[in-house]
Amino acid sequence: MTGVKFNYAISKVNIEDKARSMGMIYPDEVKVINNKEVGK
Repeated sequence: MTGVKFNYAISKVNIEDKARSMGMIYPDEVKVINNKEVGK
């Protein structure tokens, strides 16, 4: 048997695009509403 080595070069942009298409979001993109402090 022979060993086969695959070298996939994926840029960070491609990785982020793929992750976003799968539903990834950054925490700073989410607006948090705390109902306990809204009335204050």
